[in-house]
Amino acid sequence: MLKGRFSPALVLSIAALAAGCGASTPPPASADATKEAPKSETPAPGGEAAAEAPPSEEGEGDAEPPEPSFAELRKAAMACTPDENGSLDDCEAFRKWLEAEQAFENGKANPELLKMLGSQDPKERRVAAEKLMQTLNEETADAAKVDAVLGLAEKERDETLGDLFGRFVAGLPLVKVGKIDRAITIAKAHPVSDYTDAFVRVVGFGSTNRDPKVVAYGIEVSKDASASRRSLALNLLGDLAPYFPDETCKVINALRADKDDFVKNRAAERIASIAKCASFTDKLLDDLSTIDVKKNIGFETGMALEKICKRSDLTPAQRSKGSKAARRITDAPTVHTNTRSYTMAAIIGCDPKDGPAYVAKYKNDKDKTIAARAAELTK
Repeated sequence: MLKGRFSPALVLSIAALAAGCGASTPPPASADATKEAPKSETPAPGGEAAAEAPPSEEGEGDAEPPEPSFAELRKAAMACTPDENGSLDDCEAFRKWLEAEQAFENGKANPELLKMLGSQDPKERRVAAEKLMQTLNEETADAAKVDAVLGLAEKERDETLGDLFGRFVAGLPLVKVGKIDRAITIAKAHPVSDYTDAFVRVVGFGSTNRDPKVVAYGIEVSKDASASRRSLALNLLGDLAPYFPDETCKVINALRADKDDFVKNRAAERIASIAKCASFTDKLLDDLSTIDVKKNIGFETGMALEKICKRSDLTPAQRSKGSKAARRITDAPTVHTNTRSYTMAAIIGCDPKDGPAYVAKYKNDKDKTIAARAAELTK
């Protein structure tokens, strides 16, 4: 080891390196060298050509500015003032909270959101639930997180939050994480009716919770004392009917005899459009063919005929029966205009050969809506 000394070879190497780097005194410049060099015809790269290049578009190549942090977004959203129903939808900061992505990607903020969901402040619970509806999904949810949500939903008593919590819970992957039984039990017993209504309305929609247990729950709700809840059950069963026809079609058909006119008419409309419920088509057409046209006929009845006549699986006999039923209702001036507007479309759907000419005669009807509809269908 050298101590404060350099070897001769090292000294020579350093000297050579210094010379190579221009450490020695340069020779004086010649007279020619001091003259101004002639300008090149072709500008060097990065020279005049670069200077004369047009400016780039404003913002081109600039990185997107980072979104506000979770804490900043939360603080701004929590400063919003709710309306009389508790909604924050009119607040810009709340909309930015819902639109933000970076602070919430891959569910990284879910633990904090779940803490907010348990707050004593209903506004904070709303802010959390609205965002968790986006971030707690099939990719990020697990049994523990869903269980935590269910525990808080079960305790929720704020009337302005019932619908939100019901929709939120119903959209969770309850079947996937093994929590569908508990979710249904909570919905059955929940004291906030809006919670149960929202749960029934959403849980059968889409593929997330497409399960026999949800079908069984829908069948149970279809017998509820509340007509509005029976109507919700009808929608649930209608959504699931293509996948569980044996269990659902007969229940939907039975609701055509419901004591509530709206439920009864809606049941006819729903079953008419479900090809997997085709075994009930003849009975439905028989009933629609003999309906009392002197009474109020809901527009759903007209929709039912239109939907039947749009189906490609009808037999010639069914098409003939559908066309006759639609003509009978269309020809009754006592029937509401909206209903007749649908049955005119059904005439053409079931009888594309002669139906248009039959409908065309209504282009001069004294009812302007009927006349306009006839013209539209036959143009």
